[in-house]
Amino acid sequence: MDETKKKNPEEPLRIIEKYIPSPGPGQALVRIFLRPVNPSDVATASGVYPGFKPDSYPATPGLEGVGKVVELGPSSSGQIQKGTRVVGAPWRIQGNEGTWQQYVVVDEADLIAVPESVADESASQFFVNPVTAYGFLETLKVPPGEYLLQGAAGSTLGRQLIALAKERGVKTINVVRRKEQVQELLDMGADEVIATSDEDLVARVKEITNRKLAYAAVDPIAGEFTKAVAAAVRPGGTVYVYGALGGTTITVGLGDILFRGVHVTGFWLGRWLTELGDKKAEVLNSCMDLMARGVIVPTVGRKFPLEQANEAMEESQRQARGGKVFLEG
Repeated sequence: MDETKKKNPEEPLRIIEKYIPSPGPGQALVRIFLRPVNPSDVATASGVYPGFKPDSYPATPGLEGVGKVVELGPSSSGQIQKGTRVVGAPWRIQGNEGTWQQYVVVDEADLIAVPESVADESASQFFVNPVTAYGFLETLKVPPGEYLLQGAAGSTLGRQLIALAKERGVKTINVVRRKEQVQELLDMGADEVIATSDEDLVARVKEITNRKLAYAAVDPIAGEFTKAVAAAVRPGGTVYVYGALGGTTITVGLGDILFRGVHVTGFWLGRWLTELGDKKAEVLNSCMDLMARGVIVPTVGRKFPLEQANEAMEESQRQARGGKVFLEG
């Protein structure tokens, strides 16, 4: 994404007061108290994220958060009790709004209880990154011992993917821009790290894999970066493009898709979960278990009061910020 698009929207977010809603049959009133600021949240606030379609404006952004159930509506299922710490999977809030507010009404069926062993900071990040990383490995089916290549590996999602892959015996080749990040990722379990500031991506992947190339790849950057990623994947391999840090178009070498059969496609969490059907609950429970066991431990950075959402978005886009930015209150 170019620098102009990484800035906050020209029209800043405003704080307003609303009546606290009441839950209906099968619903719960949840007091949200902590929310991460994801790149998709910034895109939501800018009005460019297709997964956020409010019924009317003004509307409240926010895709994730953690809270407590403060009231249950009539005909409660009994699966969630008052006082339970919960996350939404996803947060389908009444009125199709987001989590950057204090009180929301949601269907009980969309809530997951948070185990005591999972900290608030981790729980608030349960949905977007951990479930996406899990989805990558579930669908790409990289065999143990083979390499998964990923861009922007120093990101929150990138670090979680390293941890998940390691548990499954999948090796990772992790691409970063700054060589200062190389040792940090190696220390946390990355098998290989390539710094594009002074290394050629394709040449290094060939060297690491003895010219076998990566089994598959995930690309949050797009633009020209996709061309190098596709060239670094085995014949018949798959590249998932799931972000636009380098632009909203992709470049791919004709030889890679025509002669080597590399498959370049998109991965969007919402679509994949919909396609899972009845298996969705199993996936979500598996991801929560990974958090409870400490396999996935999301990064934690600076916290801002809810009324400083604009400042929090700006901080979330700053390089080397040291962890996920949060809105609390």
